[in-house]
Amino acid sequence: MPLFPVFVDLTGKKVLVVGGGKVGTRKVKSLLPFGPEIVVVSPEFTADLERLGREGRIKLLRRRFMSGDLKGADLVVVAVDDERLQRRIYRMCKKRGVPCNSVDSPQWCSFIFPSLIVRGDLVIGITTSGKVPALSRRVREIVEKCLPDDIEEVLRTLAKERASMEKGERRQRKIKDLVNKLIPTMSTFNLR
Repeated sequence: MPLFPVFVDLTGKKVLVVGGGKVGTRKVKSLLPFGPEIVVVSPEFTADLERLGREGRIKLLRRRFMSGDLKGADLVVVAVDDERLQRRIYRMCKKRGVPCNSVDSPQWCSFIFPSLIVRGDLVIGITTSGKVPALSRRVREIVEKCLPDDIEEVLRTLAKERASMEKGERRQRKIKDLVNKLIPTMSTFNLR
């Protein structure tokens, strides 16, 4: 069964990432633009995570995971190959009502980490509901090529125009007309 997509405000939320390797690093880099407080727990860290820690952009705990690490967590990402640890953390998160993603183990996930396109406030998440992540990545590459280079400016222009108008059908029609004017039809995109 497909998963329903939900976009969540992570600003200031505590996100716990268990695992400081390449996969954990990718997840941290994907999360950073959304403004959470990221804590990474791992005996070892990649050079990128070390740098982010020195810059004060994330907090690093150089040790193994402990159940107390979940205290105050709003979201958990388990980026380790240890399926027993994934299952253990997932079960603890489930009891606490904390969303948990265990990388490459959908059975130990309460949410799937989508393949993301982020262009300013435009965010597109693509998923195969955890079945074939490689397909999600490929579809993301195709969609990225379809986006106009100035999509962030288009979004700012439309948002400003929309904010200046009263709610209602007139605003909906005008914004729809502007979108159609500013974004060309698919046939005009240069798919590389």
